[in-house]
Amino acid sequence: MLLPLGTDRPLKRPTLVTHGLIGACTLVFIAQMLVAPSGGGNEGDVVRAMDGLVLRPREITPWTFVTYQFLHGDLLHLLGNMLFLWVFGPNVEDRIGRAWFLVFYLLGGVAAGVAHCFVSPNPVVGASGAISAVTGAYLVLFPRTTIRVLLWFFIIGFWRIPATWFIGFAIAKDLFFSLSGGGGEIAFGAHLGGYAFGAGVAIGLLWLRLIPREQYDLFTIGRQAQRRRAFKSVAASGDAPWVANTQRSRVHKKSAKDQAKDDARAKAVSEIVRLVREERIDEAGKAYRAALDEHGPIVLSRGQQLELANRLFAAGDAEAAGIAYDAFLAKHPKDAESPRVRLMLGLISARHLNDPVRAKSLLRDTADAPGLTADERALAATLLSELG
Repeated sequence: MLLPLGTDRPLKRPTLVTHGLIGACTLVFIAQMLVAPSGGGNEGDVVRAMDGLVLRPREITPWTFVTYQFLHGDLLHLLGNMLFLWVFGPNVEDRIGRAWFLVFYLLGGVAAGVAHCFVSPNPVVGASGAISAVTGAYLVLFPRTTIRVLLWFFIIGFWRIPATWFIGFAIAKDLFFSLSGGGGEIAFGAHLGGYAFGAGVAIGLLWLRLIPREQYDLFTIGRQAQRRRAFKSVAASGDAPWVANTQRSRVHKKSAKDQAKDDARAKAVSEIVRLVREERIDEAGKAYRAALDEHGPIVLSRGQQLELANRLFAAGDAEAAGIAYDAFLAKHPKDAESPRVRLMLGLISARHLNDPVRAKSLLRDTADAPGLTADERALAATLLSELG
């Protein structure tokens, strides 16, 4: 058994809505026990005490898609759900805002209820569908965090494991039991519907920029990987986006649309170079990322690209610096500065982007590369030691 106890993601503001939801579910459960004929000693009596609030797929009433989220079958059901909400809710609330988190939570429960109605005719109660939506969003927003867990399986101890492993295992387990028909009375369809809703909403919010992107969220990680593949693909094909392809231009006359795209790309490159020369590094980083989003792979001349990357890193924009260093390596993989660029990328991946796998790959290739100073080799060794 793995019980989550907390995350390593710090909060920027006090948690209110999550604690309020925990309090509301607890008060409703107390009310269930008070009005139950058995005084709360029988699970069926506890649920039947507020029968009109239970979600019944065969007798659907609209309000029960919300009310069922606050009912629980027994004390362990309540405690398990509230533990997961207490661990994962605060970070998601902090990221999307209190009011929107409340809306998201309730809609997540509704989506989970709809999913349950499609796959099962059985009545359902509990907050687990809404909480699954929260954990699905957590997976997208904070995939590089770690979860502190209590392991209770042959040995008992406290461990830290990546959030992707913990939540991924929970999703895989629910999917397995849903497909196999096992798991007793647990509403696995509601869980899976909640995960899908939460992850989908989080990706949509990031894609539409309704919440600010971070270098650690799943959307940005995916974009960075896509950019690296695009840079490598373009460099391998020889169809370089940083120079004009004169041979092709003799054979094919460009359309007005293609010419407009080339002009816009050239203008974007000129603007980036100007901002770097004027030492307006924050603006240069924003302009560079905007140009990549709009025009695809863009690499400046050798010296300008390296200067851009170095300036961005010195200014504290490690994410943009990493993108710029990646672009340099794609264009100049055998350049004399490539070992140092790989070292910088290894440092950024290890200490800023929380990507130990890529960091190790870069640093192992760099440790014995010619041209590095003794201090640079020592830095590579230190980083590899930190990564374990």
